Amino acid sequence: MKKPDQIISEFKEQLNGIPDKKEKVEAILEFVLIYGDTFGETIVEIFENGIEMSKEIGFKAGEIICYLNLMFFGGITKGLASGKHYHTIEEIIEKLLDLKNDNDWYQIGLNQLAFLYWFKGEYEKAFQTIFEATRTPSGKTKTGLAWNNFALGVFYFDTKDFENSKIYYQKAFDLFGVEKLEYGKARAAGGLGSVALMQNRLADAKPLLEYSANVYRELSHYSGLSRAANDLGILEKSNENFPAAIKLLEESIEVRKEIKHLQGLVTSYTELGEVHLLCKKYDLALEQFNKGLDLALEVKTFQKQMRLYKLLYDTYKELKKTDLALENFEKYYEIKSKLLSDEATNKIKKIQTQYEKEKSEKEAEIERLKNIELKAANEIIEQKNKDITDSIRYAKRIQISLLPTEKYIERMLKSLRKKDN
Repeated sequence: MKKPDQIISEFKEQLNGIPDKKEKVEAILEFVLIYGDTFGETIVEIFENGIEMSKEIGFKAGEIICYLNLMFFGGITKGLASGKHYHTIEEIIEKLLDLKNDNDWYQIGLNQLAFLYWFKGEYEKAFQTIFEATRTPSGKTKTGLAWNNFALGVFYFDTKDFENSKIYYQKAFDLFGVEKLEYGKARAAGGLGSVALMQNRLADAKPLLEYSANVYRELSHYSGLSRAANDLGILEKSNENFPAAIKLLEESIEVRKEIKHLQGLVTSYTELGEVHLLCKKYDLALEQFNKGLDLALEVKTFQKQMRLYKLLYDTYKELKKTDLALENFEKYYEIKSKLLSDEATNKIKKIQTQYEKEKSEKEAEIERLKNIELKAANEIIEQKNKDITDSIRYAKRIQISLLPTEKYIERMLKSLRKKDN
């Protein structure tokens, strides 16, 4: 595998060889789609250059998508986008509306916006945004639709709706296959592997996760490989092969430290702590949970905080430290009530139902239009057949009118015989 420094160096060299600024910005966005979460704070500089170039040439889509990526990857690496290019989500939404007539960019922008909402714990807004993205017609490619189906796979997974998560990850995998995007396929396969883990289908999970890991190695994709190692660690944990699980999770942590992937580190610290908890090594478990919680608070990821507070409660309960157990349970319950209250869950289901209804109505309308078109085509064919038949009859009448009758021929023959005699 290439080192991260080598990958970024080669990309910058490639960028210098592109004379057209719009093509440069597009190359930046294509590059970070795959490697965006691999380079830590280095990626901020790349996006800032993309924003400046986009402004210079009036490339509005490039400017807005760079802004969204800057906020999104800023959240992954250090909590927020930095300096003069920081914007609120409200400002970004206003800018994003300018892309409504450009379906490809609009779909990608909505995808990034949905993930921003998700990491902030605003699940309802995230679902609304991603459903809007899936309703937006695809442009030249199905890439945007593939990533939006992938996002739905993530969102349903995090809300424990594993059946829907599996459906949308599979849709994403198939669409990435059509577009021949190996990185996208690896991401979707990893998602399917994670679902299989949660459903205790360990035999199904392993080949999916190993497939993802192999693609990431070919791409020298450190973030993806750390994710695959993390999930394979979870698989070994499920198999109660705890030494193997610890080794894989520690590998994931080291890779994520190297690329300063804070969101990923939160997950890996959490998983490693849980393995130690299962092994009743409570001090080691608390050490990992507290490392994860410090980062989760820094990057403001409420969903991950919620899980960590619950695990801290479980650990202190085992240690019979009642006060600390109660303190962490209250924090867990407070976040859970905020994120996954009945009201919020019902709203999400309502949004999903509305989306499915609109989708069904759209499909019914397409079918109705097809039937109308088919009926119209049949009517045209019938009319043409009638016209042809009428033409044949008309031609026959003309032919009959021009050709001599049998009686006339017989009379003429008799007349000729008489002359011969």
